[in-house]
Amino acid sequence: MVQEIHYTVKTNRQNNNKFKSELPVNAKPGDHQMRKILIIEDEQDTASVLKKSLEASQYQTIVIGQGEAGLKAYKEERPDLLILDLGLPDMDGMDICRTIRKGDDATPIFILSARTEEIDRVMGLELGADDYITKPFSIRELRARVDVFFRRWDASVSKNSFARSTITSDGEIIRGPLKIDPVRRRVTVKDQIINISRKEFDILHLLASSPGKVFSREMILEAIWGVEWDGFERMIDSHIKRIRSKLEKNSVHPEWIETIWGVGYRFNDNMDRYTFS
Repeated sequence: MVQEIHYTVKTNRQNNNKFKSELPVNAKPGDHQMRKILIIEDEQDTASVLKKSLEASQYQTIVIGQGEAGLKAYKEERPDLLILDLGLPDMDGMDICRTIRKGDDATPIFILSARTEEIDRVMGLELGADDYITKPFSIRELRARVDVFFRRWDASVSKNSFARSTITSDGEIIRGPLKIDPVRRRVTVKDQIINISRKEFDILHLLASSPGKVFSREMILEAIWGVEWDGFERMIDSHIKRIRSKLEKNSVHPEWIETIWGVGYRFNDNMDRYTFS
């Protein structure tokens, strides 16, 4: 039985050898829980507990102890999720996150770090991390966050119960010239693909799935990140600003995402107002 463990001291650094886990004996091919998780963590004790705990939940794990080797493993293995330490011996984990996000907005990244300052947490999330967990941490909570993330991911892909007038049979949301495809995670305007990040897509999809509904910043944080982030509500404003710059003809007078002053945001539910031709 996995114990709840909190880390308070640094442990010996491991080398950069890669350790692939053996699949559990009861694993089945195609099991939705048999996802591959890459752990880039140089503390041996931390990496060992992460590996054992995640494998107990039938995840496949790969453990790497250095940044350069971790990037190589990411490219070769294409994991379903990355758990990333920031204080690696050969490079900063922020640089790894930045490098990955330049060409990959889809692979989820959980940062696991002893850096507890607000600026570090904000920077990690702004770079594209899906979660930021500080040390010392609860292994049970981390595993629960991983489980919840994949449940939300599966639900977002399979959900197709939006308003019939704005959604196709395979879940694609259509609002005038705007199309949001949750299966391919693709956004197009007038059939032109929009380069949009993972979190930007999630926020846009959340708002567009309930046109006319007002979402507070807290609601968006909880829905997209899965937890409450006290003090981080203004980060939503930055994401909305980037979404508007990519979608709107005039981001100062947006047509798609409206600001409800003092409350939050909502997706425009008045089809007659769309002026794209």
